[in-house]
Amino acid sequence: MTRRTLLRRGLMAGTALVALEALPGLLAPVPAVAAEPSETEKALNAFFEDCWNEDLARDPQQRTVLGLPGPHDKWTIPDEAHQLESLHLAEQRKKTLDGFKTAELSASGQISAILFRNELQQTLDQYPWRNHTYVISQLTGPHTDIASFLITYHNMTSPQDADDYVTRLQGIAPLMDVYIARITKQADMGVLPPAFAFKSILEAARNVITGKPFAATDVVTAAESSPLLADFTEKVNGLKLPEADQARLRAAAEKALTEQVQPAFQKLIAKVGALEAKATASNGVWALPDGEKFYRSQVLLMTTLPLDPAAVHAQGLKEVAALQDEMRAIMAKVGFKGELRAFFDYMRTDKRFYDPATPEGRATLLKRATDIIDHMRTDLDRFFLTKPKAPIVVKAVEAFREKATASAFYEPASPDGSRPGVFYANLYDMSVNPIPMLESLCYHEGIPGHHMQIAIAQEMAGLPTFRRFIWNSAYGEGWALYAERFPKEYGYYQDPYSDAGRIASELFRAARLVLDTGIHLKRWTREQAITYMNANTANPEHDNITEIERYFVWPGQALAYKIGMNKILELREAAKAKLGPKFDIRAFHDTVLTSGSVNLPVLETLVQDWVKRTAA
Repeated sequence: MTRRTLLRRGLMAGTALVALEALPGLLAPVPAVAAEPSETEKALNAFFEDCWNEDLARDPQQRTVLGLPGPHDKWTIPDEAHQLESLHLAEQRKKTLDGFKTAELSASGQISAILFRNELQQTLDQYPWRNHTYVISQLTGPHTDIASFLITYHNMTSPQDADDYVTRLQGIAPLMDVYIARITKQADMGVLPPAFAFKSILEAARNVITGKPFAATDVVTAAESSPLLADFTEKVNGLKLPEADQARLRAAAEKALTEQVQPAFQKLIAKVGALEAKATASNGVWALPDGEKFYRSQVLLMTTLPLDPAAVHAQGLKEVAALQDEMRAIMAKVGFKGELRAFFDYMRTDKRFYDPATPEGRATLLKRATDIIDHMRTDLDRFFLTKPKAPIVVKAVEAFREKATASAFYEPASPDGSRPGVFYANLYDMSVNPIPMLESLCYHEGIPGHHMQIAIAQEMAGLPTFRRFIWNSAYGEGWALYAERFPKEYGYYQDPYSDAGRIASELFRAARLVLDTGIHLKRWTREQAITYMNANTANPEHDNITEIERYFVWPGQALAYKIGMNKILELREAAKAKLGPKFDIRAFHDTVLTSGSVNLPVLETLVQDWVKRTAA
């Protein structure tokens, strides 16, 4: 899973579907030698860049995420006015886009036009649901996103960056007021997160204002710095400034933390605490106003396919059964005597499958992950023609947010490579980090998964800028799950228990098809969903609970993984059948990865076009 927690939700969530027929001639073969772009295409690309720069001006946090030159002193204010402005811009841009003659565009230009129209249509389609998507939940919101944004993305390479950090600290109070206003509006509409979410929200919010310069608590001494002060101090120390300058900056940061940040988070805590008393139920989005219609919109958004949720549920049940049969073959291979659930319990509980919950054990797990990624990196020439330049590192999730975030996720590198991509492992509860599942997890989050796909897209200089940075869940998560699976075909997963971990990982994603639709369509309770997950997957129970709670607050997203992977496998097998000995896995992967994050219908078009050209 990737986390772009404070980027535009559409970028993180997926891309709305636009029919390929909207641009006739897309399937025309691409010339072997690229022709000079037509005047129409030059004008179209200039339009794309103007829109990109206009969006950056409206989204200063995106500028920081991408590591672009400053200033980096402002927050993106997600208020009603900003959302309405986005709607009007989408309407205007769609009219402008419709004025370009698609017949005068290259195949790549037509793809760009389709993808840009998708982005615009997504904004239009999702605007009516802007207050159905939870402003705050245990997964995302100002209680975690503000601090994690500063810690993860606000780099310091100059004293100005430090001053900008302080200015952003000072700006947290008005930013929080906007979030609280939106939370209040949603609550008045009857849109509240599930009851189970409130404890995690409050704990994470309190963690931000615990430690120096705030008051000590029973678990944090006066000498321990709060997460933001610790981050600021470490980054300022790295600037190697004279002590007087360092002292000035630290004093300014502490003043902002106590005078702006603390009151803002206390106000949020009070608001959430008051709403907790009203949130007595934990339901899927079916319980929201027009909940079923909203859910169908999210299924389309996340998968980019017009899928019937009931059919997805049935598909999930079928795939779960097939993968359980694969696991039974592993049981026979290792000589395990007993039923499937007993094997799951064995893998969940036997100490041989876990590093100890000690500093040494946690360090060992991080080293295991680094070694797996490094080994795959040495073998990439077998599978890929294009490889990422950006580095990747493995880190533990920071303590302030480890209780309220996923067991693992990826944060992209900056486009210039100055900030590496990060595979975050959550080491708070070591029982959710079984060693047999680490190999597939590293392929998913790191190489050849998220890091490879996102870094290659960002580094594709020939694409319009927006195509290098849009995010499509079905494509991105589908690729990452595919990246877990294909190494098995090339000799990886030599340890049968690691292979069991691979199967368990895919089984987990197949179960998501059942669970997401079960929760939001069939009205499953939290307890019913947890019981199904415990009975049918090998995941540790604590991890299952975290996952189930994630599905409740992020409807449809869990479908993207298996739906996307299935499409990539379907396209690969069709290409193999058509091309025979001409099929080259490296060229296939290049076709999938070098056009940026596309929706699944566009991906199908790209692969089919490659097959035609290769066959000819």
